[in-house]
Amino acid sequence: MLQLSVICTVKNGFPYIEETIQSVLDSSFQGFEFIIVDDGSTDGTAAYLESLKAPQIKVFCQENTGVAKAKNRAISKSKGEFIAIIDADDLCSRDRFKKQVKFLEEHPDYSLVGGFVDIIDKDGNYLYTERKPISDEAIRAHQEDRNPWTHSSVMFRRKAFDAVGGYYEPVKQYVVDYMLLYQLSRYGKVHQLDEVVVSYRIVPTALSAKANPKEFEEICMRAVKKGSMSAEDLQRMDKIKNKEKATPDFKKSMYHLYIGRSFLFHNFRRKEAIKHLKLCLKLNPSLKIAQAYLLMSRFLPKFLVKRIYQIASPNAGLTYVRKDA
Repeated sequence: MLQLSVICTVKNGFPYIEETIQSVLDSSFQGFEFIIVDDGSTDGTAAYLESLKAPQIKVFCQENTGVAKAKNRAISKSKGEFIAIIDADDLCSRDRFKKQVKFLEEHPDYSLVGGFVDIIDKDGNYLYTERKPISDEAIRAHQEDRNPWTHSSVMFRRKAFDAVGGYYEPVKQYVVDYMLLYQLSRYGKVHQLDEVVVSYRIVPTALSAKANPKEFEEICMRAVKKGSMSAEDLQRMDKIKNKEKATPDFKKSMYHLYIGRSFLFHNFRRKEAIKHLKLCLKLNPSLKIAQAYLLMSRFLPKFLVKRIYQIASPNAGLTYVRKDA
């Protein structure tokens, strides 16, 4: 059996898909296949993918079905013993696959491995690094309250994926990755490498869930722990999605909120934080959290901002800024 299949699904992948693909092809690990499913792109992504000549790449194009069905199809077309996920706007580190394959080979009782991630903005600029809980015990404790994984960083065993039934297709987006990874943790032990394996790009299209109400989080956690979603919660999820669609600038405002927050809490670059938070409020004037962050950016000293972050954020101990950044 082929040892590794790398899986990517994409809808309208420009301007990032070329850089993502190149990061995979530049891997120090050799002898893998790269399965890419175009899930109904309208921006020329499909034509670009079909023009690729790299022998590792196999492209499948389809009408839009949503993330879960697209990823299940991609994996059904693959042959690897191990499955690595990369999202269409993120970047693999050169040694990621080599080190994750080595870990799974040496630890047959583990079903899933991830790693630390660098967070970058839409233009590829480094923001901060996100540590992860490392041990099986720490990950299990963490995942009961919040997602300990970055989907784009994970590699898992095919037999584990098949055993849990794959991605849950009735949910087209949002929580399907967390649902799968939680179920994989029930199949075998889990681990995260204590080094950066992926650069995770913050883009407006990926941030809608960040500002949904408490109801959204409750729906997600019920689905994660159950492995499925009730008809009632599916309807509620659709309402949340439709509400976002009705606000054209919502995702752009969330992008600026996230970047402004990063500059405030991780880098303490006051001017950059203020700039992005003002752009957020211009697009979404009633967003109270952005108003609070803007006041903090303008008036609070660095030590007090840091203290507030340490008290208020559950991830405060898991983030840092590299000294060489």
